[in-house]
Amino acid sequence: MKNIPTDLLRTFVTIKDLGGFTSAGELLGRSQPAISLQIKKLESLLDTQIFLRGSNLELTEDGEYLYQAAKQILEINDRAISHLNGENISGRVRLGIPNDFELAFLPKALRNLSRTYPNIMIEVDCDISKIIYQRFQKHQYDICLIMEPERSQEDRDSRDYRTDTLTWIMKTKGFSEFDIVPLVTYPQGCIYRSILERCLEEEGKDYRIVYTSPSLLGIISAVEEGLGLTAMATSVVPPHLSKVLETDSLPRLGSVSIGLYYRERELSVASRYVLDFLRAGLANLAPPPL
Repeated sequence: MKNIPTDLLRTFVTIKDLGGFTSAGELLGRSQPAISLQIKKLESLLDTQIFLRGSNLELTEDGEYLYQAAKQILEINDRAISHLNGENISGRVRLGIPNDFELAFLPKALRNLSRTYPNIMIEVDCDISKIIYQRFQKHQYDICLIMEPERSQEDRDSRDYRTDTLTWIMKTKGFSEFDIVPLVTYPQGCIYRSILERCLEEEGKDYRIVYTSPSLLGIISAVEEGLGLTAMATSVVPPHLSKVLETDSLPRLGSVSIGLYYRERELSVASRYVLDFLRAGLANLAPPPL
């Protein structure tokens, strides 16, 4: 009778859940070649193929069956270890995050955390990045994620940030041809708004603010109703809205840095687990267009 090592199953499930070998390696603390080798060992042990070759991590029929079974095996394993060894991680983690990333980023990043560490309670606060960072400096958050202008030099851990292209988004493409561009924006202090205004002014393009909201849903609703256009980081644009990556009528908006901030020495055990999952989620955001 063959036995499947749980570390191989955990690697397999993590790859599928996070959507990539690189993201799984960052979460599990292994290199991409090591992750690939583990999958080869698993396929060799079971004498079957679990990923469709050349696909975007699509599973074969055997792979789908193994994925469901592996999740149950790992859940039983982790529950038993936690109970017998007293490793039931718990605690409260305060997290600040920009409005745009609450829907597009947070659920995916923390999906597996709640299953693996159900006693970690996460308090999430959403606002524009400027406000989030001010609160972080006042020690209101254990970890925060913010958007800021792209830096010419980075000295942070590469797992703690990524750059993303800003793109115009709109419901009616004809807005780009207007003499006066109607903008839907967050309140003053939002990095999106400051970049939009600066780029339009540098291009000599007239604009007016037609709708302002502190809520992501408010911004999206206004754009959906055709009130105006706005800008967002490419990786978090809702799929039903039109991205306008290049146009002669609207200026390029450049890129922003999306990064995690925390105080290393003040992180609790629970906060460190949350940080690991946030790093994996940040790495797994949709890549910016070429």
